[in-house]
Amino acid sequence: MHDRRAISRRVRQGRRLSLASRLTGLAVATALAVAATTCGPTVSTGPILTVQPTAAHTAAATFSVPAIFASVCGTMSDGVARTTSTNATFLLNAPGRSPLKIASTEPGPIDVMVPSGRASGYVCLLLEAGVPLPIFAGLIGLGMRGFIPEGTFPATTAQPSPTGFVLPQACAFVAPPVVGTDTTVWAVECGAKLSDARGTLGSALTQQGWTSCGVGLGTMSAKKNGVMLGLQESTLASGDYPRLTQFARVISPCS
Repeated sequence: MHDRRAISRRVRQGRRLSLASRLTGLAVATALAVAATTCGPTVSTGPILTVQPTAAHTAAATFSVPAIFASVCGTMSDGVARTTSTNATFLLNAPGRSPLKIASTEPGPIDVMVPSGRASGYVCLLLEAGVPLPIFAGLIGLGMRGFIPEGTFPATTAQPSPTGFVLPQACAFVAPPVVGTDTTVWAVECGAKLSDARGTLGSALTQQGWTSCGVGLGTMSAKKNGVMLGLQESTLASGDYPRLTQFARVISPCS
């Protein structure tokens, strides 16, 4: 008799557990259905695209700026969309500087690739060397190296920068400097004054205390506090910009 009662109790307990399990399963299924309705499908409905790790993607993904870079800031205008045969282009504008034309090799629209976080449309961009135009290589966020607050001039910088010389606002660094054992070379754009970089940069060198120590055909050398800079005019060939060269030591004609 006692065995039959014990067996009966176990059967009833088993039925209750089975019902509880079914109710729990229903609750879980209902919760998943609600989540699916609320949050949308979690399964991809299309192919997954592999994005190549360009400089722009790397900067966006890691929120970092390369150790060697050139940046330029301003407001965007005159965006031209990418076509099957041409890159997208846009102008970057800043007071006291001719509009700087920049290319984008990214497939997205310019306003997507270079979103502005400010009402004025002010942005700071990383640039890479390109022919015939410098290439947009990443968007620099507020507080990051290379970001120049709006209204601060010159609205361009590079790392490393020329020792003892600040680029005038009329010019911009348009490629990361080329750092070698004996020299560091910067490509600079001076807008409409491209063919007279010595006039623009030479005047700035003098104003900043540099002493001219050699002038040649399309070249200029200057020194200050044991540092020597050389200036080379552009050949005006596509993609060729005036160049500033800092030497590891003072050499002829400044020695």
